[in-house]
Amino acid sequence: MSDHRHFPEELQIEILKRLPVKPLLRFTAVSKSWYFIITSPAFISAHRRHHRNGNSATNLLLRRYDKSCKVEKYSVLNDTDHQSLTLSNSIELSFPISCGIGYFRTVGFYNGVVCLSDDYFNDWHTITLWNPSIQKLRTLPSPSIRPTYPFRFVFGFGASQRSENDLKVVRIVYERKGVHLDKCRIPPVVEIYSLSTGLWRRIAATGVNYYMVDYIWTQVFVNGAVHWIGYKLLEDERVQSLIAVFTMADELFDEIMLPDELAAENPSNLSIMVFEELVAVVKYSRELHGGSCELWIMKEYGVVDSWTRLHTIELVGGMEKIVGFRKNGELLLCTNKSELVSYCPNTRVINDLGIPGNSRSFYVDKYLESLVLLQQQNHLVDGRYEEIRNL
Repeated sequence: MSDHRHFPEELQIEILKRLPVKPLLRFTAVSKSWYFIITSPAFISAHRRHHRNGNSATNLLLRRYDKSCKVEKYSVLNDTDHQSLTLSNSIELSFPISCGIGYFRTVGFYNGVVCLSDDYFNDWHTITLWNPSIQKLRTLPSPSIRPTYPFRFVFGFGASQRSENDLKVVRIVYERKGVHLDKCRIPPVVEIYSLSTGLWRRIAATGVNYYMVDYIWTQVFVNGAVHWIGYKLLEDERVQSLIAVFTMADELFDEIMLPDELAAENPSNLSIMVFEELVAVVKYSRELHGGSCELWIMKEYGVVDSWTRLHTIELVGGMEKIVGFRKNGELLLCTNKSELVSYCPNTRVINDLGIPGNSRSFYVDKYLESLVLLQQQNHLVDGRYEEIRNL
């Protein structure tokens, strides 16, 4: 087993970076030299880049809440062009923690790591980074900004393009303005957590004169920046919807304008997603019996004139909202019966996938294995998850 030491290290790296995660974890026990290669930040980056660039996007990560046994379930689904998504040919991932009451909010999935927040059902705002392919997790220290209730907040998750192993979580908090419960201060107070330091630190939000949708917020990480649905309160008391942007590398805020059809819409009726690596916004029109939704994509990043309405979907058969996209062009939607269905926008055919779960708990994204967090130690903060388990 020692013959590998006679190969040049560059050749060893070229061979090892092509392997899946599981054998690499075993190979860390083969020798000290392989251990240091595989756990090095440079190799983790090279391995991730190789598999991300060569990934044919045939696997999807599915998160759902199983109400029958009251646990979150994470599965890897095989998404081929002509095959229906089913749990029978999926791989179930072992989820190591429990939210106790309900389930976590999935903030995002980036570089093989899931960012989870417990703010749906309590006010601890405990945030956990979890890499399911290597079963490593990192529970973040408590945020330092704790204003008097009520207040608004959103999280963003991603990494600097300069160091993609250094995952970051940004937290934007809008504090209450005086005694008015429905009014908050701008600019917000902002703090950011970096995996490399293990600490939260405050940063300035100079020039941020917009709010972000709270509670039902969604975020996407594209082009090195976090994006949320935001809005401005105009002088005539109208609301103007927009996309709020935070660049992880420079830690600066910006905004992207929406087309008139979306800018005039109530921001709570908009949801931001990623469609084929493009920023996408879904507009929902609710009615007593159904409604519809429109899928818009920004073909050229940052260019307002490039916004294009791709699909208009009648929400029939109990369909409620879009939660993901398949490789074959079909859309994944949750229903009012807490089920996941696949919808073909060309034929308008709805395919029941037989996948149950609370409608708000569904999360779908392209699945990527990675070694990020490999050197992190699994641990909890303040014993909180153990306390929850004992409730």
